[in-house]
Amino acid sequence: MKLLNNLILILFCITIHSQNYKLIDETVKNYPKFNSIDELASRVNNDFNTDTEKVRAFFTWTTQNISYDLTKYYDVRAPQLVIRFDSEMINKSIANQNRENLAKEIFEKRKALCFGYSSLFTELCLKSNIEVKTVNGITKNSVNYINTSNYTKNHSWNVVKIDNQWKLIDLTFAAGYEDLITGEWVIKLNDFYFFTNPEKFILSHLPAQPKFQLISEPVSIKSFFKRPIFYSKYFVSGLQLSNHQTGLLTVSKEDKKISVSFESKKLKGSIYYKFNNEATLKKLRVQKTDIDNYAAIIKCKSDASRTLSFYSENEKILDFKIKN
Repeated sequence: MKLLNNLILILFCITIHSQNYKLIDETVKNYPKFNSIDELASRVNNDFNTDTEKVRAFFTWTTQNISYDLTKYYDVRAPQLVIRFDSEMINKSIANQNRENLAKEIFEKRKALCFGYSSLFTELCLKSNIEVKTVNGITKNSVNYINTSNYTKNHSWNVVKIDNQWKLIDLTFAAGYEDLITGEWVIKLNDFYFFTNPEKFILSHLPAQPKFQLISEPVSIKSFFKRPIFYSKYFVSGLQLSNHQTGLLTVSKEDKKISVSFESKKLKGSIYYKFNNEATLKKLRVQKTDIDNYAAIIKCKSDASRTLSFYSENEKILDFKIKN
């Protein structure tokens, strides 16, 4: 009976936790227009009690009110000169002032690049006395990154400390996407990037400081770039790649075929694929190769194929690089 009561209590807590996110999101989406960061922070601190609730409120408000600055992203920008002093106290003071200025600018203009999202979120958390850090690192957003040694830091995200444990948040990835037809930014909340499981996060995000991987055995840079491009939909598709499957696929010279290995195929619906030079999707067929492994054998008909993409419910879940 005691075990049953404990299970009921756990389920009750999970239900309440889920409902709280929904209530928080609805509350924040109905907020009026604020004139300053202080006004927003004060309202959130008044409406919510726990650090988790406040972090969720800041996450929801930022992703729903700030659009990615596509114009600035596609502009060719000259490298910024960074001046550092011998005094770490001075450097920290300058960094804090720059962050505050950028956060204010983002709040007023309602547009940001990744560092702007991170800076605004950081500023909001600090006004609620929540420990937060901006993490700089690498994201693989193109197959050109696969199996390469040429890389630079190209992204920023956040970690927040909740109940003495660091949690991962990527506001940029959570905020929406670019409509490739209209060229406009579409605001659409992607909940996957709120308190993301570190084991899943590391498949697409590599922090410059390994300690912010938040996993027991840090992933090396070489290993990170060997894997394919993972999209958030992959983690709910039921598809599970083999841990040994790399992102670089070799086309067999004899029969022009590619093999992709999987740990399991407990799919939630059908998975489809297409090469970059093809217009239509084809259904992926996964076959058992031995007791514990599965594979998909795909015909690569064109030497012009450079990318192989997998889809679930019309959303991309994986990208591979083709080596002919």
